[in-house]
Amino acid sequence: METKLAEYFEPLVEQLQQQGVLHSPSELHGVMCGLLSTGHGQKDAEVLAVLAAHVDTGKWQHTAAELWLKVRDLAVEAFTGEGLAFYLLLPDDTEELGVRVAALGQWCEGFLVGFGTGTAGTTESQLAPALQEAIRDIAAISQVDLPEDNSAEEEDLFAQVVEHTRMAALMVFTELALAARKDTPTTTPPTHH
Repeated sequence: METKLAEYFEPLVEQLQQQGVLHSPSELHGVMCGLLSTGHGQKDAEVLAVLAAHVDTGKWQHTAAELWLKVRDLAVEAFTGEGLAFYLLLPDDTEELGVRVAALGQWCEGFLVGFGTGTAGTTESQLAPALQEAIRDIAAISQVDLPEDNSAEEEDLFAQVVEHTRMAALMVFTELALAARKDTPTTTPPTHH
């Protein structure tokens, strides 16, 4: 799944540049995942509108819209699938560590925007304590400082922070989106024997 998601990074960079959008694919993936974690963003028009509003563009070009919807579908599949197959859309490991750290911070900022959009009107005290902690962790990671060097130690630390962010996002999704589905009454017709 991580490889499949990573294949979209460069094409999204190109599409964003063509539309004059200065935001990174990582940040927009974060917005999308934050929105999805609240149970919103399943409808194509909704997720595209939220992303367009975030970058202040009127409408996505066709190719960009298709790419974002494919990335959304991968995120939904990862969030709802078995196992822990959810990954963050970040630059390739061949990029400088500073670039990847900045993208992680942007992803977290985006996640908070999407989460805030999806939970508008909800106060922090209405959230479960574990959920509050996960959101605080993501907020703290969004303020990450750039590393001073590209040492193996810094690389290891980065990998740990990415993993922590990934697990926090999964926990938020599990707490909110899956809980919302359980609360939604099903309209299964009665079975006649």
